[in-house]
Amino acid sequence: MIRRLTALCAVALGLSAGVPAAADTLPQGGGANNVVIVKAVTDDAQQVRAHTQIAHAGGPAVLSSNIAGATATGCTGCASTAVAVQVVFVTGSPELFAPANAAAAANSGCNSCGSFAYAWQYVVQVDGPAQLSPEGRLRANALEQQIDDTAASLPPTTLDNDLALQAQLDALTAQLRDVIDNEVQQGNVHAEGAPQVHAHVNYQPD
Repeated sequence: MIRRLTALCAVALGLSAGVPAAADTLPQGGGANNVVIVKAVTDDAQQVRAHTQIAHAGGPAVLSSNIAGATATGCTGCASTAVAVQVVFVTGSPELFAPANAAAAANSGCNSCGSFAYAWQYVVQVDGPAQLSPEGRLRANALEQQIDDTAASLPPTTLDNDLALQAQLDALTAQLRDVIDNEVQQGNVHAEGAPQVHAHVNYQPD
């Protein structure tokens, strides 16, 4: 049996003044962490990192964290973008269940700069080993590449760009959720659930 334990999605945007590919499974453990931190400190530089993780967690405590952090500091015309996307299959019924999902973007001592951070986490409880179907793996891999490309497509130096990035990432993560809900193989039962979305925009013109 596969059932939704909890599903969370969070977005954080900030404006003021290549990472490993996703794995279909990771070893069982107390938690899986997906942390993407980006910092721009050079004039006219655009720093971008995105990571999509599909992992397993189990044991008496599940403390999986999905964190995106982006900052621009002491530079002119610089930008930073961090995107963290995580799916966690939780095996069994942990005694302590406290996943964390957070995104934060900030600028400090810079001119014409911008920072964007996006964190999306989807947690599904399963009774035993679960994996994506071959078709599901192909679709998840394609979505991971699209998430990477989208993260680098627009510098977060205007409010319009930030909102466009958020909308595109929301659409891609919705597709990823659909893959998880419909392409997880464990008997003949599929995962189900709908992540919640929280958005925050902090805009301060130059």
